Amino acid sequence: MTTNELKQAVVAMMVRKDEVEEQNRTLQAMYEAERDVSSALRLQIEGLHQQNSSRQEIDHSRITTLSRENDVLKHQLKKYVSAVQLLRREGPNAQGVDGIHLDEPQPPLPPTQASIDYSFEASEYERKLVQVAEMHGELMEFNEMLHRDLNRKQNLITRLKNELINLRGPLPADMTRITDDTISNITNLSTSSDSSANRPLISIWIPSAFLRGSTSDGYHVYQVYIRIKDEEWNVYKRYTQLHDLHMSLKKKYPILLTCDFPPKKAIGNKESKFVEHRRRRLQSYLRKLLLHVVQSSSVLCVEVSRQKLIEVMPFFSDAVPSKKGKNSEQRKSSSTSNRRTSGQSTTGQPQYNGL
Repeated sequence: MTTNELKQAVVAMMVRKDEVEEQNRTLQAMYEAERDVSSALRLQIEGLHQQNSSRQEIDHSRITTLSRENDVLKHQLKKYVSAVQLLRREGPNAQGVDGIHLDEPQPPLPPTQASIDYSFEASEYERKLVQVAEMHGELMEFNEMLHRDLNRKQNLITRLKNELINLRGPLPADMTRITDDTISNITNLSTSSDSSANRPLISIWIPSAFLRGSTSDGYHVYQVYIRIKDEEWNVYKRYTQLHDLHMSLKKKYPILLTCDFPPKKAIGNKESKFVEHRRRRLQSYLRKLLLHVVQSSSVLCVEVSRQKLIEVMPFFSDAVPSKKGKNSEQRKSSSTSNRRTSGQSTTGQPQYNGL
């Protein structure tokens, strides 16, 4: 081995020695700690032994005392019993009986009472208890039946109210029960309670959807009905137009990102079940949209009317642009029934009515 290798070996041994010494010190410290814990436990055990021995001595002395008292009482009882027996055999002249005399007045015994038979009363009481238990069971069954009937009628009333709101649109009385499917009663946010009671009501719903175009290129048009006080009109929009409206407004109203807007679907989007489901979701979305728009618009907070709503959101205008080459004209419906009739007659296709 060379000198360098020897030096490296010596250095490694010294490092190893230091590590072993460190481990030894650590183990020594652990040993000292464990020894302290063991000594403390030993002291506790000795203290418990002393307490146990002292308690045993106390209990033993108490038992001894009680045994002596018991023996004395037994001896006295035997003497008393033997004296009574001797007094009964030999009479008052018996010798060796002190303190017991028959001629002394004895306390009178209570008179024996005649036994009364209560079996009949007990049987009657038991019979009445059985009748009360049967009546209680019948009342409980009747109460459960009434509760079930009441819950069934309440569910029926709730379902009929929801169907009525979906059919004719919400009214001010429906403001007390706003849900995700019935959010269409929109009022401005004023601090005055008197003005809030007189605000006009904006109602919107999508009563129907109908198919336009050929079989391959057909698409559904949704009838959107809006009502403000005595003003009511229809607009007819495709799903793409509603989707573009959602994409343009979600930047202005970030809260719309939480609304349930129905996504696009390429296959099976003309099925009646799918169209009905989409119609309901679009109706709920438009109601929430109008609610947020009215709350955040300074124009609509002052007064709500058809003209001001269209100024804020031209999407709800029923103006129909004319074809190219002709002057543009606006065509407005005079009533809901006339608008629906004209909408059905211009389609030329069978109408899908979701309601």
